[in-house]
Amino acid sequence: MKILTVKLGAIGDVLRTTSLLPGLKEKYGTVEIDWLTSEVSRELLDWNPYLNRVLTWEERDGIGIYDLVLGLEDEKDVCRFVSTLDAGKVIGAYLEKGKITYTPSAWFDMSIISRFGLPRANQLKKTNQKSYQQHMADLLGIKVSPYVFKLTPDELEAGRKIVRDLGLSKGDKVIGVNTGAGKRWPQKSWGIEQTIDLVNLVKKELGAVSLLLGGIDERGRSAVIARETGMPDAGVHSLREFASIINRCGVLLSSDSLAMHFAIALGKRLVVLFGPTSATEIELYGLGEKLAPALDCVVCYKKSCDIRPNCMDSLKVADVFESVKRQLIA
Repeated sequence: MKILTVKLGAIGDVLRTTSLLPGLKEKYGTVEIDWLTSEVSRELLDWNPYLNRVLTWEERDGIGIYDLVLGLEDEKDVCRFVSTLDAGKVIGAYLEKGKITYTPSAWFDMSIISRFGLPRANQLKKTNQKSYQQHMADLLGIKVSPYVFKLTPDELEAGRKIVRDLGLSKGDKVIGVNTGAGKRWPQKSWGIEQTIDLVNLVKKELGAVSLLLGGIDERGRSAVIARETGMPDAGVHSLREFASIINRCGVLLSSDSLAMHFAIALGKRLVVLFGPTSATEIELYGLGEKLAPALDCVVCYKKSCDIRPNCMDSLKVADVFESVKRQLIA
């Protein structure tokens, strides 16, 4: 049995899609699973014991023959490619008569390619009660499993060294703080001032060190928070180095972001802040808490908002602190 998984991005979505691999192996037994992904996401799949080959989009020509192809992207070019493959069966999104279609699925019904149209898809997202993993389990007839991601011994040591070089010792209680969200989804960010207040409260009340995390887009906000709190800024690193730093944290406080997915994959305790995106879609596997304001407009998936305070600003520092405190002693 040969299976091809087509999942290019976003990076966090690729990471959580690794949770399908154990279920596929259990269902099909003797199976070879290849994965087609983007160049930027490729390293997340390194050393994955369930994968036979990992190929990038640029390496897709002549990819081979498969018994089953999982089309988990909604972009037309990718769906067109899935439709050209020599496959016994396709599950997911593909092109038919020039139009994107998909295997009947509640997950794709909520997507931008929904057969019901985007307004209805957004309504379905708002009322959805299942995680991504549960939707995929329904679609593929498999069990829900954890992410499949493991750091090598050298990567684990690299994480330890980065944290040591920042002045943190083995005995420090370290809380990773990743409250930014990059340029693509700015509305997912928690406020800088609120983050500063939270970090100062954690230092005062819990005696914990807050390690500031984020990518290149968060450099400005991280610098401000570091200056106002005296807490170390972990800087910008490769994807796997970023994961190795998160691995050194006792608890992660995060927006709906890549940092959150790494923490889930690594089995870390975490507190996740939600507003414009769905908390329900995220499976925490019992590792922590989700916080979302009690507002009718949440899960809007808008990239800008005129409401003040907006949903993320409505998350109170005191409530976030109590959640972090609970997870630190869990």
